[in-house]
Amino acid sequence: MAIRFVDNVGVKMADVLCELLPRSRRAEIAVAFVRCSGLRLIEAAMDKCLSRGGDMEFVVGLDFHTTDAESLRALHVRAEAGSRLRLYCYGEPADGPGTYHPKLYLLEKGKRLTAIVGSSNLTEGGLSSNVEVNVALDFDAETPEARALRSIYDRVKYQLTRFAPDADYIGAYAEATRRARTLSEGRRQDAVTRAIASVRDRERVLPTPVGPGRVLGGWQKLVLAKLPPGEFKGADLYRHARDFQRFYPDNRNVEAKIRQVLQQLRDLALVRHAGAGQWINSYAEAAASQAGP
Repeated sequence: MAIRFVDNVGVKMADVLCELLPRSRRAEIAVAFVRCSGLRLIEAAMDKCLSRGGDMEFVVGLDFHTTDAESLRALHVRAEAGSRLRLYCYGEPADGPGTYHPKLYLLEKGKRLTAIVGSSNLTEGGLSSNVEVNVALDFDAETPEARALRSIYDRVKYQLTRFAPDADYIGAYAEATRRARTLSEGRRQDAVTRAIASVRDRERVLPTPVGPGRVLGGWQKLVLAKLPPGEFKGADLYRHARDFQRFYPDNRNVEAKIRQVLQQLRDLALVRHAGAGQWINSYAEAAASQAGP
């Protein structure tokens, strides 16, 4: 195992990423914050990675302040342009306690994995001007350490509160952050609260990753989010009909739609039919297994 320390004094994080990204066949980045100022430092290296057939994925946090809409828009444009880039955001923290605060960069080339873990967000400060403490570990991609880091990344990524933003969402996020920055203190709280609540509603139906190769959105995501852990009945979901109708007010037969969506989730192996109106939440079982003891 090779070890490098990256503190932006002796070695800059931006230089390390610009060195590694063009040679990587896969890059997975989970950070609390991203800003356009940080992306600009590595965008040429990112584009080289993508142009050579590499895959890139970002899971970024949203705080309506530090993460800016411009960075989300820049990543979304690349994703929509047909490149092998995916963007997921961390939404409302309904999947557990605590704040989303990782700084994890996984860059894979051939049989080698470089993992950078430390304090650097994907901002100009984190990549260049701040004094940071990061360690870059290079080792065989099939070692237990590499598998453990991938497992950590997967736990960060595969949560129902992760979602792929669309252009409308990014516009709403931009408006909410603008209000937070410009409104006077006397008007700020109510206006910002309303703007953020509107943005949060959009998050609940946007596509979310739920496992390798699976992305859910709309009705499927809403129903999966309401599933009790373990065994349940269809009737357990019917009592959430008003919640579903809030997002789809034109649907006049919500119970029939729930039954249809359960069949779809069964075909995706996210639930199992146990007979006589009984179901088992396979998704929750898999998530518990992945989390470990």
